[in-house]
Amino acid sequence: MKRKRPSLRFIKTLILVRFEPGKVFNASTCGDNCAKWLLKMAEEEDRTVNLRHVMNFGSDPFEIEILNTGTIVHNTREYTDIAVDFV
Repeated sequence: MKRKRPSLRFIKTLILVRFEPGKVFNASTCGDNCAKWLLKMAEEEDRTVNLRHVMNFGSDPFEIEILNTGTIVHNTREYTDIAVDFV
Protein backbone atom coordinates (compact mmCIF):
# COMPACT_ATOMS: atom_id res chain seq x y z
CA MET A 1 0.00 0.00 0.00
CA LYS A 2 1.39 3.37 -0.99
CA ARG A 3 1.79 5.85 1.91
CA LYS A 4 0.28 9.26 1.39
CA ARG A 5 2.84 12.00 1.97
CA PRO A 6 1.82 15.32 3.51
CA SER A 7 1.35 18.07 0.98
CA LEU A 8 3.98 20.78 0.64
CA ARG A 9 1.34 23.34 1.66
CA PHE A 10 0.81 21.51 4.97
CA ILE A 11 4.57 21.42 5.66
CA LYS A 12 4.93 25.14 4.93
CA THR A 13 2.07 25.89 7.31
CA LEU A 14 3.76 24.02 10.14
CA ILE A 15 7.08 25.76 9.51
CA LEU A 16 5.38 29.17 9.50
CA VAL A 17 3.72 28.46 12.84
CA ARG A 18 6.81 27.01 14.44
CA PHE A 19 9.14 29.88 13.65
CA GLU A 20 6.80 32.87 13.70
CA PRO A 21 5.26 32.89 17.21
CA GLY A 22 3.24 36.07 16.60
CA LYS A 23 1.12 34.35 13.95
CA VAL A 24 -2.30 32.80 14.56
CA PHE A 25 -2.48 29.33 13.08
CA ASN A 26 -5.66 28.29 11.26
CA ALA A 27 -5.61 24.62 12.27
CA SER A 28 -8.90 23.86 10.55
CA THR A 29 -7.09 23.31 7.27
CA CYS A 30 -5.37 20.15 8.52
CA GLY A 31 -8.32 18.48 10.25
CA ASP A 32 -7.57 16.24 13.23
CA ASN A 33 -4.21 15.26 11.74
CA CYS A 34 -2.34 18.04 13.52
CA ALA A 35 -3.96 17.76 16.98
CA LYS A 36 -0.98 15.89 18.43
CA TRP A 37 1.43 18.43 16.94
CA LEU A 38 -0.52 21.38 18.36
CA LEU A 39 -0.39 19.80 21.82
CA LYS A 40 3.35 19.11 21.40
CA MET A 41 4.06 22.72 20.37
CA ALA A 42 2.03 23.93 23.35
CA GLU A 43 4.42 22.12 25.69
CA GLU A 44 7.16 24.51 24.53
CA GLU A 45 5.29 27.81 24.02
CA ASP A 46 1.88 29.45 24.13
CA ARG A 47 0.14 29.26 20.77
CA THR A 48 -3.10 30.85 19.57
CA VAL A 49 -4.99 28.55 17.22
CA ASN A 50 -8.11 29.32 15.18
CA LEU A 51 -10.37 26.28 14.79
CA ARG A 52 -13.47 26.09 12.60
CA HIS A 53 -14.30 22.50 13.56
CA VAL A 54 -14.26 20.41 16.74
CA MET A 55 -10.81 18.82 16.71
CA ASN A 56 -10.20 15.43 18.32
CA PHE A 57 -7.35 15.91 20.82
CA GLY A 58 -7.45 12.29 21.99
CA SER A 59 -7.91 10.78 25.43
CA ASP A 60 -4.82 12.07 27.25
CA PRO A 61 -5.27 15.11 29.56
CA PHE A 62 -4.14 18.53 28.33
CA GLU A 63 -4.74 22.20 29.13
CA ILE A 64 -6.23 24.63 26.60
CA GLU A 65 -7.75 28.06 27.15
CA ILE A 66 -10.81 28.73 24.98
CA LEU A 67 -10.33 32.43 24.20
CA ASN A 68 -14.01 32.89 23.29
CA THR A 69 -15.01 32.23 26.91
CA GLY A 70 -11.77 32.39 28.92
CA THR A 71 -12.44 28.81 30.08
CA ILE A 72 -9.55 26.42 30.74
CA VAL A 73 -10.33 22.85 29.61
CA HIS A 74 -8.38 19.73 30.53
CA ASN A 75 -9.66 17.01 28.20
CA THR A 76 -11.48 16.46 24.93
CA ARG A 77 -14.90 16.20 26.60
CA GLU A 78 -14.60 19.62 28.32
CA TYR A 79 -13.25 21.14 25.10
CA THR A 80 -16.06 19.66 22.98
CA ASP A 81 -18.79 20.87 25.35
CA ILE A 82 -17.66 24.47 24.73
CA ALA A 83 -16.38 24.23 21.15
CA VAL A 84 -19.70 23.09 19.68
CA ASP A 85 -21.17 26.51 20.49
CA PHE A 86 -18.61 28.25 18.25
CA VAL A 87 -18.10 26.03 15.22
